[in-house]
Amino acid sequence: MIRIILPLAIVAAMFIGPMYSYPSDNPVSGRSEQSIVTGDKFIGGVINCVRKLEIPLGKDCASEAVINNSKLPSQAMSLAAIISLAAAVIGIFGVLPFVGRLTSVVTMVAGLSVLGAMGLFLVTMMGTKTGLPAVQWGAYLTAGVALITTISGLSGMRGR
Repeated sequence: MIRIILPLAIVAAMFIGPMYSYPSDNPVSGRSEQSIVTGDKFIGGVINCVRKLEIPLGKDCASEAVINNSKLPSQAMSLAAIISLAAAVIGIFGVLPFVGRLTSVVTMVAGLSVLGAMGLFLVTMMGTKTGLPAVQWGAYLTAGVALITTISGLSGMRGR
């Protein structure tokens, strides 16, 4: 059950959580404010394709978000979300005896892929003008849940 919930928690944290903020001018008040960008900008296409019951691969589901003149972080986050969704689906069939270990392996791969995508996101944010202080709690929550998912996959491979 935990190998179903954790990959879905990764996708939820990545989709809903605020990833970074940047200073912007508010035209109504005339003051400078912090604008927050959620993960919807990065994996919104994948979630929309899943809502339409389509396989989230191809140009229709691709992310177009650009950070520091690169689409690579958003593409990595989209791919990690797809792997996490696949891990959750395979986790449903994990009650069958021959699928049990495969569930653990796929769960571990999902956690590692999200950790890599979030690491790429953070390294890319280091190169921006706003830097690491602009990274919000959604990115850290996603990385934390990914770490727990990786640990869960590893413990499942031990037979627990």
